[in-house]
This record gives sequence, C-alpha cells and structure tokens, in this order.
Amino acid sequence: MAEIAVPKLNTNDDSYLLLAWLAPDGQAVAAGAPVAEVETSKAVEELTAATSGVLRHRAATGTEIAPGQVIALVDDPAGPAGAPVPQPAGGDGPTITAPARARMAELGVTEERVSALGRPIVRRADIDALAAVPSTVDERSAGLSRNQRAVARTVARSAATIPAAYTAMTVDVGAALDQAPHLARAVRRPVGLAELFVAAIGSVHAGQPMCFARLDDDGSTLHPAGAAHVGVTVDLGEGLYVPVVRDAGTATLAEIARTLTRHRVTAAGGTFRQSDLDGANITLTLHLDAHVSLAIPIVYPGQTCAVAVTAPRLELYLDGDGRPATRTVTQVGLAYDHRVINGREAAQFLAALAQALQLPPQEEPR
Repeated sequence: MAEIAVPKLNTNDDSYLLLAWLAPDGQAVAAGAPVAEVETSKAVEELTAATSGVLRHRAATGTEIAPGQVIALVDDPAGPAGAPVPQPAGGDGPTITAPARARMAELGVTEERVSALGRPIVRRADIDALAAVPSTVDERSAGLSRNQRAVARTVARSAATIPAAYTAMTVDVGAALDQAPHLARAVRRPVGLAELFVAAIGSVHAGQPMCFARLDDDGSTLHPAGAAHVGVTVDLGEGLYVPVVRDAGTATLAEIARTLTRHRVTAAGGTFRQSDLDGANITLTLHLDAHVSLAIPIVYPGQTCAVAVTAPRLELYLDGDGRPATRTVTQVGLAYDHRVINGREAAQFLAALAQALQLPPQEEPR
C-alpha cells in the first residue's frame, strides 16, 4: 500500500484546497496517473499515484489540506477497502476556486448567491454569469482572496527580511518601440515593453551577475545564478501572478513572446501550475497606466533585485545642437537588497539595461 501525501508546493501557503478528484474512489489507477487537483494561492497542481493499484480517497473535495497530509492510499486490488472518506463540516456547500473567489470579491457576489447555484465546484465563469443577475443585497463585505493573502504574506516577509534600496533612471525606449511592430510581425506574437525588457534583462545577466544572485537566509553566502530567469507580473483582475520566463539570456524573442502570451492566457483563467511560478531570480514589474510616473517594487524573498517599468511618455530635451526635440522615455527603477547591491552597481545595471534597449533584439521570420 502506498500513500499519496501533499507535497510542499510553495513557501507562501500553510494549507491548500483539495479542488477535485481526477479518479473516483475505488478505481484502479496506473503509476504516474493524475488522481487529484490541489489549489494553492497561485496555482492548480495535479497529484499523481506513485504506484499502480486501487485508489482510496482519504479527504473530501473542498477541504483544506496541509503539506505532508495523506489524502489517499493506493492499495492492492485484492485487498480490503479502506475506511470511508471523511466529509468536511458543512459538506453541502460548493467548492469555490480561487479565481472564482477573486471575481466574487471584485463584483460583490456573496457566498449565499453562489451556494444557490447548486454546483459542486464553482469557477470564474460561473461568477461572471451570476453577476448579471440582480442582487437584493445593498451592503456587501468581502475578505481577501487566497491569492491576495499570499501576496500579503510575501510583501510582509520582504519588508521584514530585506533591507531594500531603490535607484531609478529615465531610459529612452523610442528605438525599441519603433522596432516592436516589425518584431511582432516576424515572431507572429505581440511584442511590447514586457517582451523587450525581458530580453534586455536577460542580455545583461553575464555582465551584472550579482543582480541575479540569491543570498542565504542567514545572509552569509551568496549563490550566483547560471542563467536569467525573469519573473513578470501579470494582473488581469483575477489576482497578481508572477510567472517566469526561463533562460531569458539565451531565449529568442519569439520564445519570450510565446511564453508571455501563454502566461497571459493562463492568468485570465487563474490556472497556473506551480512550475510556471517557481524559479525566478529577478522580477520585472509593469506599471503601464499612463498616469503612473514612479513605481517601487518589492524585492521578492530569495531574490536580490526587482525592475519596475512605467508607461512610455514623450519627453522634451535638447539635442546635440542645443535645439528642442522630443523622445519617448520610460522610468526604469531597480529595487535591490542593499546587503548585496550598492548604489554604484544599481546604476551600472540600469545603464546596461538602457544600452540593451538601444539595440532591440532582431528576429528573423519563422
């Protein structure tokens, strides 16, 4: 008999939601077959059977489960059936996914209205449909979603453990943005500031390795990164996610654009896998509202730097002949762990990034 226990899926959560069983109780399953879906604050993960046998559920859908908890057994088909599956208190209520809860908070939909749907699992699309039905409730209140609670824990941990500093630089992005439509046609994917900055950040990794390093929790040892894995903020109204573009220094622009397009589609449904979110060693935060002139990101625990980019704007300046001219610029800021990076290194990183954006990546049609 083998146990199926819940692994530690991320560092932000103390518990997860058993979202669904992918194989019913008593069904024969093969080794490696997915048997359950577990939802963290950021992602949905599949748990698999380590051995072949008969699946015996030990937890009910909709219950909170802790890392290390055994939720199922896989036993010999000829063996006796196990104990009955424990049912959660108030088990008649529906299981509401995290994207659905975030949508409920946004639209002011109450749990009473959701329960009235009669569905065992409620997803974001159900909330969108329900929001079109008038509600008799005038005063509403909502707690933080699971996703936002995880954001809160990360922000608090960063503030408590990382002595952060900040340096900003005005960067000319006119040449890069002029090239973007041609690049988009070549790679057949959208190319904008996100794609251009991910490529630029990847290109400066070799010359600015400290900005991608990881400092031990005790602050005694610095671990360099062999490649640039760039986390990029995505918030489409379903919660803040930071999926990763891996090996940004060697990836082609087409690969970066495909990855970011996939991440945006996934964010719309809130269906990230934990593997999409793990492994970043630097973060790019995008603040593209036209009225934002300055943004200071947090440095994520386990990282040394975070890059913030604001929306492009026209700037009046004097050219080499002293005549007025305009250029397209953005404010690029670097928040950094001051135990590792000093102001001089921060300025060098930003200057290297600005230089990389003067020579936007070239991509041949495929």
